[in-house]
Amino acid sequence: MFINMNLSNVAEPKPVSPGRYNLTISDAKFREVKRDIEVSLGIDGHLDAPNIRHFISLPKSDDDAGKVSFKQLMLKRFLVQFNIPFNDSEGFNIEDFNGQQAAAQLNLSEPDDSGTVYNRMQLDKLANEPIKAPVATVRKS
Repeated sequence: MFINMNLSNVAEPKPVSPGRYNLTISDAKFREVKRDIEVSLGIDGHLDAPNIRHFISLPKSDDDAGKVSFKQLMLKRFLVQFNIPFNDSEGFNIEDFNGQQAAAQLNLSEPDDSGTVYNRMQLDKLANEPIKAPVATVRKS
């Protein structure tokens, strides 16, 4: 049986150029063995680009204080950027990830062993509280 189909425009997905893009979370799953969350992000309007795989490492019992603090910072940046509800003292629900959207900076990875390059997401830093200007002191001469 011959199936008539034009495949001349079919090509492998290619990453987008570095820049800021709108992203949508298409899937998120907790991986117990790695103690992380694997997130799949679609690049809005770029169906010819592969989804981005982003991993959120969660603190482990044997992590030192510095590692725990860094992992928590990266998690909070992700939750804030994608407007995922969370409670500072109680946590968040992974079911709230799917469908959330955010604009984010995308960069290109170094080529892997087979020469393939991927998009990587760079999270925005958390907005700091406003810095109060120091009170000027007047010196008497």
